[in-house]
Amino acid sequence: MRLPPGWIAAAACAICSACAAGESSLRGLDADGPQVWASGSSGEARVAAAADGRWRRVAVPGTGALDFRDVELLDGGAVLLMSAGPGELSRVYRSQDGGAAWSETLRGVAPEAFFDSIAFWDAQRGLLVGDPAEGALTVLRTQDGGRTWQRVPLPSAPGELCFAASGTCVCVQPGGLAWIGTGGSVARVWRSADHGRTWTAAATPLRAGESAGVFSVAFRDPLHGVIVGGDYRQPGQAVASAAWSEDGGATWHEARARGYRSCAAWFGGAWVATGPEGTDVSRDDGRSWHAWLAEGFHAVHNGWAAGDRGRLRRVGSPP
Repeated sequence: MRLPPGWIAAAACAICSACAAGESSLRGLDADGPQVWASGSSGEARVAAAADGRWRRVAVPGTGALDFRDVELLDGGAVLLMSAGPGELSRVYRSQDGGAAWSETLRGVAPEAFFDSIAFWDAQRGLLVGDPAEGALTVLRTQDGGRTWQRVPLPSAPGELCFAASGTCVCVQPGGLAWIGTGGSVARVWRSADHGRTWTAAATPLRAGESAGVFSVAFRDPLHGVIVGGDYRQPGQAVASAAWSEDGGATWHEARARGYRSCAAWFGGAWVATGPEGTDVSRDDGRSWHAWLAEGFHAVHNGWAAGDRGRLRRVGSPP
């Protein structure tokens, strides 16, 4: 979804001058063992990567105008970066060598194209989700590690869209399971059981609106999942901002939440949700949420959190 100017600023590593100046914001985040990547943009597009505790900036040539809002680490060492923006500003870049060299593998063509999130089952099969183009939500499948992409028809309601808040409006589980969270005119969750070939939709109790809906969907196994969101323009409103499911996303139940949150993730034996107003934890499978950290972020994953002003923190496991 197109967001207000400045809501997404940029990627930079934890030690660069843009971070020190407080000008950057990190939205894309992936962590696999000792390797951690965070992404965004700051005039010149950059991505922060860490291996064995040493941080470095990785530049993608010719991408100074892009906002990299999602990053995926694939088995075998490949890395994918997804940028969000109108039309041709939405792109996917792929590196097979840890960021030394990059190739562009996808670019938005329709003027209304706007990429939001990517997720992968394995090193070959993955999904990309974006806002409506040509009368339907943008859903693209890849079966070769993001080198090529094929569109899947997914008719959506007028005004239904996705949010590029944390790279988590789509998630996957083994066996071909996938979920997409939407907002705008309707806040619902689409579910697929065949690697994204076909989809069915389920209603949710989250509020819908121009700036409201499901911002993040996450599952810890094929049955148990949570969604978080709300209205980012009214972050303190806790009503209708989170829900849980125990039947694979067929039905959703409203949770006792603490306000707008942009990302949810399962790690450390608990659910964690974060947003600009703080970071929460749930130990009853998403039914209720309680304050964990006063500091708010945009994304959390495997014990790491990324936010504005270039913040990239190891938060560890919740207590």
